Amino acid sequence: MDDKYTDLALVEGAKSLAVRLAERASEAEKNRALHPETVQELHEAGILAMGIPKSLGGREANLVTLMQVYETLAGACPSTAWCVGNHTGAVRRLNEVMGEAAEPYLRAVAEEGAVVAHGVVPTGDTRSAPGGFVSSGRWPFMSFSNYARWAVLSTMAPGPPPDRPSDAVGEPPKMHGRHLIVPFAHKGVTLHDNWHTMSLRATSSNDITLDEVFVDEAATPATPSRQSDANVPPALRVPVGTSYAPPCTVLGIAQAAIKDTIEYAKSAGMSYGGASRISMPGNQFAIAEAAMLVESARAYLLQEATAIVDKAFRGEPFERGDGIRMRMAGHMARQNSQKAVEGLWVIRGAHGLYEEEKFERYYRDVRIGTLPAPTAPDRVREQVGKFLFDIPENVEPRWGG
Repeated sequence: MDDKYTDLALVEGAKSLAVRLAERASEAEKNRALHPETVQELHEAGILAMGIPKSLGGREANLVTLMQVYETLAGACPSTAWCVGNHTGAVRRLNEVMGEAAEPYLRAVAEEGAVVAHGVVPTGDTRSAPGGFVSSGRWPFMSFSNYARWAVLSTMAPGPPPDRPSDAVGEPPKMHGRHLIVPFAHKGVTLHDNWHTMSLRATSSNDITLDEVFVDEAATPATPSRQSDANVPPALRVPVGTSYAPPCTVLGIAQAAIKDTIEYAKSAGMSYGGASRISMPGNQFAIAEAAMLVESARAYLLQEATAIVDKAFRGEPFERGDGIRMRMAGHMARQNSQKAVEGLWVIRGAHGLYEEEKFERYYRDVRIGTLPAPTAPDRVREQVGKFLFDIPENVEPRWGG
């Protein structure tokens, strides 16, 4: 891999930490939470500060570095990689929409190891109030919530967006996007212990509710109506809608599943006949197919991530096609990783069902790649198809008409 864009110290730190993460993974699943030492070590390795500019004490990691870190963490403990991805997305978003005003939050992450949870799905009943906004509602999937200091919650607020041009044509929108930055310790904030799941059990991706919580206007940045990189150093610039943590995470899971299956097959005989598992042509075909699925998807994702980083450092604006290609590559990583792990059952047989074996966890956790609504397979296919047919992404109606 080309090292010109790779923070080698950060990647090596992730590899060192991965050894301890693998030892704690089963316990973390049983406790449904990461170990406190894991969170501290993520901070000490600089991993919690990957999405923060160097000017604010962060590591300013680009997509190529992030890809390697997420893969490494996920191969040892998928829940850790998922938590870090959610947190990193939150701090990057704060920097994008707040600029200098985000400094207190970002410095707390970089210097103290503070964690930020991100409610991506816009929800809640939010209304204007003197000096800010009052909000009530429920936000799901708040990964890393049990260690988080703040929640960054997407919502819709009344009125047109603050950055709407005064000469804009047409009726102004009745609602606009906002982010509510709410301390978990705030009165009226409740974290619900409802993350009892099949996959990613240690992510503590619980729901959070607000009950008439007032949020000061300084902590309610509006969602920009158009992308602006004014607050973002080149290394952190990505096209709108780029999802990078989940595809890298599932690639790491699939790589670990392949490695674990090779080790298993080398030491195990067939249940009938006793022949070596690696001597069976069907098993050879299965491991080859899994490896080709993962390696081809990984190469595609790395190709597009490198292209994004190249463009960002050249100072060129992103186009619609840049984001589309990243979505295509991410989709292939999710789809191929799941298909690869499923194909390994041919080799594992019923032995793969045992909970004390790591393969059972890989099988469950890799499935998360195709589940989040923003990157659901059919949604991505629609976005790609519209782009190729030169149809605006937000055209309505979607069917017929």
